[in-house]
Amino acid sequence: MAISTCPKCSNSTFEMKEYSPRGSDFKYSFIQCDACGAVVGVTDFYNIGGMLETLAKKLGVGNIT
Repeated sequence: MAISTCPKCSNSTFEMKEYSPRGSDFKYSFIQCDACGAVVGVTDFYNIGGMLETLAKKLGVGNIT
């Protein structure tokens, strides 16, 4: 299996940083190189799937196991 590397410095370790872009009402999680800080990915701050599953369980709907 290939090892992911930073496109800027070739480091192979990454970290998640919370960030709210200027002018945005939302927070995001940036996946970035822990050596140089180059951003390699962005995800929603909240786990939307997990939130929906919790809500569905509380409402007693869906096929949640």
